[in-house]
Amino acid sequence: MILILIYIIAIYFGKNYFTISQLGILFISLGSIWLLINRKNSSIKTLFQPIILIIIGLISIKMNNFLVLKSFPLIISMLFFLAFIYAQITKEFFLIKYIGKFKKLDEKEKIYLQKTHIIWIVVTAINVVLHSYFLIFGTLNEWTFYSTVGWYILLGCGIVFQIAFRRFYEQKKVN
Repeated sequence: MILILIYIIAIYFGKNYFTISQLGILFISLGSIWLLINRKNSSIKTLFQPIILIIIGLISIKMNNFLVLKSFPLIISMLFFLAFIYAQITKEFFLIKYIGKFKKLDEKEKIYLQKTHIIWIVVTAINVVLHSYFLIFGTLNEWTFYSTVGWYILLGCGIVFQIAFRRFYEQKKVN
């Protein structure tokens, strides 16, 4: 998360002082360092973000396009959206696996968590749409705000909705 914040701040302040190629080189360097730090943990989950950052740096240099540089948060959001879709299709609900590491889940809780994947598909879809909008139509200030703070607000709304859903779900089970 800290490297993503550095990325966004570098774009925000760097646009006025550096060329697209220089920023592309910076992101290739950041991605490479990030990759080296995570090389011992070679799971795709830890390696895909730095690899994407390196690719974005390379493509932005090749295309000389600032929009490409700003696309990293959108790409990450799209990958989360696709992960929730994949989990829904394959019925391999990673929320169940993740929470199951910390707590023994009964069958009711597993069913509830399966249903909440739909909520997170919607939340991540909204996030992709908003990231796309601010990337293409927003100002640099709007894009920066959404990429650093706005999506956290959306995530918070998703959590509040999930809590409300849980209360509704539990009341429905009681009645």
